[in-house]
Amino acid sequence: MDSKNSGNAFSSVYGFLMTAIGFAVGVGSIWRFPFVLGDNGGALFLIAYVAIIVVIGAPLLTAEIAMGFRTQKTAVRAYEELAPGTKWPLGGYAHLAAAVLIISYTLPIYAWILKYVVATGSGSFVGMNPEEVAEFFGTFIADRKQVTLFAIINVAINAAIISGGVRSGVERLTKILLPMLGVIMIVLIGAGLSLPGSGEGVLFLIKPDLSKFTLGSLQTALGQAFFAIGIAMLASLVFGSYIKNTGENIGKCAAVICTALVCAGLMAGFMIFPVLFASGVAPTAGPGLTFIALPNVFTQISGGRALGVLFYIGFYIAAVTSSAGVAEAVVGQLMDQYSMTRGKALAVTISIMTVVGVICIFSDSVFNTIDLIENNYLLTLGALCIAVFVGWVWGIDNFVDAANIKSPLAKLWLKLTVKYVSPIAILFIFISSFF
Repeated sequence: MDSKNSGNAFSSVYGFLMTAIGFAVGVGSIWRFPFVLGDNGGALFLIAYVAIIVVIGAPLLTAEIAMGFRTQKTAVRAYEELAPGTKWPLGGYAHLAAAVLIISYTLPIYAWILKYVVATGSGSFVGMNPEEVAEFFGTFIADRKQVTLFAIINVAINAAIISGGVRSGVERLTKILLPMLGVIMIVLIGAGLSLPGSGEGVLFLIKPDLSKFTLGSLQTALGQAFFAIGIAMLASLVFGSYIKNTGENIGKCAAVICTALVCAGLMAGFMIFPVLFASGVAPTAGPGLTFIALPNVFTQISGGRALGVLFYIGFYIAAVTSSAGVAEAVVGQLMDQYSMTRGKALAVTISIMTVVGVICIFSDSVFNTIDLIENNYLLTLGALCIAVFVGWVWGIDNFVDAANIKSPLAKLWLKLTVKYVSPIAILFIFISSFF
């Protein structure tokens, strides 16, 4: 890497893991996972989701991190070094596009979270009935100027974090905030499970519902896994280039990250569904689950206002560590690829993020279109690109050696899953979505 990027390094593998977990445990786990779980049969979707992470997600995460780790370069230049004179570097640009879109189109959601921290803390929902809570959300998201204001506040927070660099910015933030998030989630889970009727929510999580699970649910599980882990979303590859310990076992790192991700998704489920069932709220409330159903719950339970504030603060912690992680990866890519200073790369990233995000605030159709493209196509095909490239172009033996995999069983597992299982499974699920 050139001198402008020489300062891009984690202080330790612990710093890398905390940053990578913070990047993974974000909006995908706290906002998106609970409502797609509710829409797709509860426990059966959960089983499919965990299976996909074990069989496809963790091996591909190992492969993606290893590309950056081996080359010590960000996405496009990593492809260039591992497959010189080919068209494969276009895959790096696709990962960059996925990263830019994810931090941009989700900007309205970050604005909603910040608004709800303020609204819950100020007691805005106290005394409201379910219809009034739903009307509050509808009125707020229709007030595009107010949403934009909170979105700009979020952008400013992200810019402040990233301007500090890797160690003093994203890494330091996640080391502080992730333990806080864990404590908040545990408190909320305990409070929810203590409510009468919460057992139905637990049953919902552990009892499969075949009637709601289809091939489309399988594709949703695949897209959700890639969304949550961040496969083909640039950050893992870029963060791999920031690991300077040449003997690091990348497979173990990926396993830790994916385990933390699954635990976060499960904790989100146990945090949300028991209180929903205890309050008689439908678990299939869609994308508005955390903004319509949960405020209604917090108005009905003892200490609900304090618990609501804790929930939305925890939600924002998960969100901001994730968005700052991806934005840092975009900044690192621009610095490495175009020899930009951090300040210039940050300005470009924040500008694009703001413009696309504000468009999504003012246009629901653009938001929904980008969400569809990102999760059902860009991330899925990007993951296929990584699997084919690592398994068949760079070479599966080169990959496991570069990742410092020592266990013969782990080597065999990664060779089988990355080279054969992942491409076949991704293609099957992707193609089946058209029928």
